[in-house]
This record gives sequence, C-alpha cells and structure tokens, in this order.
Amino acid sequence: MRGIHGHSLVAGAVFLAGLAGAPALAAEPADATRLGSPQPVMVHLFEWRWDDIAAECEDYLGPTGIDAVQVSPPNEHIVPGGVEGAWWARYQPVSYEVTSRSGDREAFEAMVRRCDAAGVGIVVDAVINHMAAIGEGEGIAGTSYSEFRYGDLYSRDDFNHCDRYDDDHIRDYQSRYEVQYCHLLGLADLATGETHVRARIADYLQTLVDLGVAGFRIDAAKHMPAEDVAAIIDRLDGEPYIFQEVIDPGDEPITKWEYQGIAAVTEFNYPHEVATAIEEGAWDRLKHVGEGDAWLKSDSALVFVDNHDNQRGHVGGGVLMHRDAAYPLALAFKLAWPYGTPKLMSSFAFEDGDQGPPSDPDAGWATTPVHGDDGIGCLDPDDDPNEGWVCEHRWSEVTAMVGFRKAAGDAPVTHWQQDGATRIAFSRDDAGFLAINGGDDEWDARLQTGLPEGAYCNVLAADCDTPVHVGGDGVAEVAVRGMDAVALQVNRTAE
Repeated sequence: MRGIHGHSLVAGAVFLAGLAGAPALAAEPADATRLGSPQPVMVHLFEWRWDDIAAECEDYLGPTGIDAVQVSPPNEHIVPGGVEGAWWARYQPVSYEVTSRSGDREAFEAMVRRCDAAGVGIVVDAVINHMAAIGEGEGIAGTSYSEFRYGDLYSRDDFNHCDRYDDDHIRDYQSRYEVQYCHLLGLADLATGETHVRARIADYLQTLVDLGVAGFRIDAAKHMPAEDVAAIIDRLDGEPYIFQEVIDPGDEPITKWEYQGIAAVTEFNYPHEVATAIEEGAWDRLKHVGEGDAWLKSDSALVFVDNHDNQRGHVGGGVLMHRDAAYPLALAFKLAWPYGTPKLMSSFAFEDGDQGPPSDPDAGWATTPVHGDDGIGCLDPDDDPNEGWVCEHRWSEVTAMVGFRKAAGDAPVTHWQQDGATRIAFSRDDAGFLAINGGDDEWDARLQTGLPEGAYCNVLAADCDTPVHVGGDGVAEVAVRGMDAVALQVNRTAE
C-alpha cells in the first residue's frame, strides 16, 4: 500500500533479499528485554482510558509482574460519534496530536510516568501506514481534514496514488504492488517511501519516546515495504521495543520473513495453530509450537492466543477468546511454553464486530471508566454479556501463570509426556511443571515433574490445601480434573 514514490519494486526486492545481512541496529528493537525483564509479559488494555491504565499499573499490573501495556493509538482520530463509537475510529488518524478518546496529552504523560514508577512500560499502537478514510470531517481534537489533506500535516503529494481500479483500493492480496501501494479499506495511504513523510512519522514516534514510552506496535506493517519501516525506525533515538503487525496467512507474496530482521513480528501462526489443535482435540500437537521453518525465531516472535482483530474474524482461521471454555487452558500453555514474547488480551465484551468500548452515546461516546467513582469495574469471569470490561488479565489463572513464567525463566522444556491426544504435561527443566487435561474425565497419572523432592502448591488452585508431593526421582501422583490444569513451580512449596 505504499505509493510509487521513493523507490522501485526492483529496489525493494533487492533490499528484501539482503535483509538477512542488515546491520545490528536493525535487529535491536526486537529485543524484548528492553521492556525491563528477562522474560517479559505484555497485556493489551484495549481501548482503556489513560487514567484507568495508570491506576491498573499501580494496583495490579506492577504487583502481578506484567511488564508492559499495549495501549490504543494516542493520536487524534476521527470523531467517534460519526461512526457510533466504533473501535476502529482509533485507527483513522487525523493528526499526530496526543489527544484521543482515551484522554489528552496531560493524561497520557501522567499515565506513562505512573506506570513507569510501577515498573510497567507503555507500548503505543502506532498507526503510521495511513490517515483517516478519504473524505472530509473533523478530528476529536478539532483538526479539519479533507480529501488527502490533514490539517497542516499532510497534503496530496504525501500519499500514494496507485492508479488501480476507480478508487485506488486494494482488491488483490496476491499483488504486492496493490497491498503496499493502494488504499487499505479506503484509508488514505501514506507515501512512506518519501523522505519527508518518513521524517514526520519518525518525529511523532520520537515525541512519544521522549515522553517515556517503552515501545511501539507498528500497525499494518505489511502494507508498507520493509525498507520503509526500517528507515523510519532507524531515525529513532532511544531503545524502544518494537513489534510489527504482519498478518501472513502463508499464501501471499508479502511474508513475515521480510520484517523479521527489522524488529519483532506478530506470529499469526500461533493463535491459529493453538486454536485448531485444541478445537480438534489434538492437544499433543502443541509440542511442536515454534518448531520448524514455518515459525519465526523465538526472539523475534510476538505471540498471542487472541487479539482485537482475530476476535472479530478479521484474520481468518481458528481463534479462541474469553467466551470459550478452553481459553484459560490456552493461556496457561502460552505462559508456560518458552516461545516468543507473550501478549495477553484484555477485552471489552461485544455483540457486533464494530462495537466500541463501553461508552455513553449521549456524551459523545465518551469511554466509560473502569476505576473511580464512575467506574464500572470488570465483569465476573463467568459472565457473558454483550457489554463491559472483560479484564482477562486479572483472571486468577493468568495471574498464577505470569508468576510461573517468571519462575521458569529461560529453562528449557523437558519431560514431555502425553496420554492420548488430549492429555499433555511437560517440565521447564527443574523450575516448573504443567499438566493439562483437555478431556472431560479426570486424569490420574504418575508424571515426571523434573522438580526437586518436596510438596508443591498447585498455583492454579484457589489454595494449597492439597499439595502435590514430588519424590526424589521427580515423579509425582497428579490428579487433573477434566478441562483443567495443574501447575507447579520450584518457588511455591507447601512447606
């Protein structure tokens, strides 16, 4: 979806062919330890207000050990009232002013400071591929826009005009040219091959780095040539962690491999493989997650069970989310399995795929807070309404498994065991052990835990009234109820 400005397709192909030999600087943004932890965990607080995120960092995320929050795009966007509060209003930029449905610049800066003090970094969702849909209107901060003109920021020559069809929209995802040079869903496609456009984007990102953000999610990265993304990132000072959204279904000319040498990349193979294995009752296939040539390198992969797009069916393939009974077990596996940097999803309930966050249509679709006197709090995990804050990150299973991941550190997987296709168990060397029963009947088995002799609490249980006793040989008698799990970690003993 890039314009034909700035470089040729041939030049782009040469760049991609040589990406494996990119300078060291290009690979550094993929280093997730920049988030302040050897084994970082991130959560996406989708559409939360800045003041709510600040409070959540202090009250929950920091104490729980979650290292970073992905926040919704902070820049000025189209007025939500014009689209009945739809969530995707945030993905239609009007300017780079830090004013959005989540709050103004002052609230954003306060959030960054408060979260940093709580040991939690802010990762901004950066919408830099495009501006708002081609047309005219006004942004939430009052900036006017018209066709290919967005205030004083961009004018017609700053956009791509691919000369395809009668509207320059993407039709054919088998055409690299269309995907990277035409307009995605009618959104005005920025000419990121142009030096001055790259400079303006980088200035916006640098402003956020200077305010203290810890990193970025690059939205719609595959709609920009990898060369353009690399050039923009290369302009930044500081050490932000960066991951790029590259939806690679495996049958298109643009692939995730083109972006792996620039920064981390979303591994969309992950949610698909995890969901289909579980839905097909083939839990034993999870043994191969991250193995083979189909997967990104672990230190380049951003992994998730669900995100805001695949929850709404925008990606295709299987997906598990908070409505599904197996979802907590999928999260337990993700946090126990040492592949990629894990990102949790904290959703709002919805009935319609366009539905925005809990909000008041009579007040300009102002977002309803989670915290404070006017806050509505989080839904009970057993609830299944069509509106409200789900807060999956607060579920007890998630809290426990974040601690498990920290305790396991970089310990390798050992002692893989399975009983048929639905019952699996594995150790993280001598640091942790997880058994998952994906069947309906209780699983009673003698399993090798890899742990030192002792009595251990099941960290997924509400209490430690029934500890698991591990013998001197590392073996334990383990009882796992149907559709449940047992997790043991070396620093959670009953003694």
